[in-house]
Amino acid sequence: MNLTIKKTQTYKKYTDRFVELDMLRGFAIIIMISLHLLWDLDYFGLLPLNKQIYKIQPAIPVIFFLLVGMCMIVSRNRKNHLSTSEQKKYDAHLIMRGLKIFGLGMVLTVVTMIFIPDRPIFFGVLHCIGLCIILSTIFLKIKPIYNLIFSGIILMLNFVIALYPIENPTVLHIAVGLHQSNIGQYTIDYFPLIPWLGVCMLGIALGSWLYKDNKRRFRIPDLSKYTPVKIFSWLGKHSLGIYLAHQPIIAGIIFMYIRL
Repeated sequence: MNLTIKKTQTYKKYTDRFVELDMLRGFAIIIMISLHLLWDLDYFGLLPLNKQIYKIQPAIPVIFFLLVGMCMIVSRNRKNHLSTSEQKKYDAHLIMRGLKIFGLGMVLTVVTMIFIPDRPIFFGVLHCIGLCIILSTIFLKIKPIYNLIFSGIILMLNFVIALYPIENPTVLHIAVGLHQSNIGQYTIDYFPLIPWLGVCMLGIALGSWLYKDNKRRFRIPDLSKYTPVKIFSWLGKHSLGIYLAHQPIIAGIIFMYIRL
């Protein structure tokens, strides 16, 4: 009986989620959908977009990329009890997940080249997150302080390369962050590794400190019983599917409305 209880407690230790991470991601998803809805209404000429509202837009990807890093290190810390071979399998799982997300980004590239040929997505948020996850198999193994240092270097590089635009960039240039000075005129979604890999690494460092040994290093009340928290948490857990589905749904509804 004691052995059974011990196994159950150990299993629970490594499967419980930190509700605040899912809730924050869900909150970011809601804001993102709201902004995209306003953008679509403006794009189809139904409601002029108040550009002032987009001042809050940069905070959304920052939250997402920080959470990518934080959630990966939390998940990795829960695997510390595994053998070396099992941890290698986990690394392979991360790589496959990164490739899957990157592949979804490539699907969006093809779709936008068909439907928005003047501003297709060359290297958007899914491309970048996919590569960040793959590269994390290296960064998750180093000390948090090194992730913090490398993050700072990458973020500073972003300001340097902005001074040297490239008029005819290759795909590799675009992925890294070297591009034309007016890149927004060529694509509707652009997230290069510089600076966003740096934001992800910052999330890894923060997650290492805030959730060391799979425990919170800060206190919060039990929020899981409240309905709004459950809703935001559900949205956060299904953020990838919601991200992929929301734009076709919104655009489809608006398009049908216009045709009526």
